[in-house]
Amino acid sequence: MRTNLPVSHKEYFFPESQLLVSTTDARGHITHCNTAFAEVSGYSYDELMGQPHNLIRHPDMPPEAFKDMWATIGRGRPWSGIVKNRRANGDHYWVEANVTPILDNGKPVGYMSVRFRPTREQVAAAEALYAKVAQERGSGHHTFKLHAGRVRPLGWRDTFGPLHRLSLTQRLALGLAGVLAAGAAPVALGMTGWAAMAAQWGCSAVAAGALLAWFYRSVACVINEVDDFSAALAACNLKSTMIKPHPHVLSSLVRNVWQVQVNLRAVIGDVRAEVSVFSQATARISASAQDLAARTEDQASSLQETAASMEQLAST
Repeated sequence: MRTNLPVSHKEYFFPESQLLVSTTDARGHITHCNTAFAEVSGYSYDELMGQPHNLIRHPDMPPEAFKDMWATIGRGRPWSGIVKNRRANGDHYWVEANVTPILDNGKPVGYMSVRFRPTREQVAAAEALYAKVAQERGSGHHTFKLHAGRVRPLGWRDTFGPLHRLSLTQRLALGLAGVLAAGAAPVALGMTGWAAMAAQWGCSAVAAGALLAWFYRSVACVINEVDDFSAALAACNLKSTMIKPHPHVLSSLVRNVWQVQVNLRAVIGDVRAEVSVFSQATARISASAQDLAARTEDQASSLQETAASMEQLAST
């Protein structure tokens, strides 16, 4: 892994409103960055173009974090995480990085990264996590791993993890199986007659109600929230908020829609910045043209006065 030295252990804070944007090719070489990214990194635009993105990597960042990032975005999935970067002068700055693959026929051909300033609580949590990663790497005893920007326990700690990672279809199938099992329970327990039938209906109703309550809370409510959020996006409202991430089966959908907003904010911010620069340049050119026209007019007047004087001299 590339090690960028020296480091100053001095933190650099950039404005909370700034979005740092960069794009790379499939190999991770920078193909574009906005003014904010160049300013915060401490490098000029020309110094950044064509360079590998790990030019700004801080040596305190564990290689496991970047291994997880490349494994995630290489599969065409977005990745988010708190990252410590190094400036050109050795200072550091923290970002919440959101990396999105640019896909062509389902394969990544480049990557877009949008970063903003994280909270101090996020920074403290990231420092503690990365310290634990380094500690477990040194001891060789691993209790967790980084997966898709999240922490996944290992061994017995992940006993119920497979259940949490079931797809929506699998969860519905499991719920329906539970309803059928609840309905069959009275007969399995030896009940007969009207009592068994009443118990079957009662158990089935309770199980079906529980399944419906789960579906409403974990699926329907989330879809409604995503629908409101996407409606705000369609109305060009980029200030709307949404809980991110949801700890359930629709977290990928929520994450992707939220990422659309982040990328739109970055692109529109870039366009506005470029328009502002263009407008300033146009204003300077216009002012220079007016100044040149005024000087030309003055020189023309001087030449006319000189010509008139010469005519008077010639007539005498």
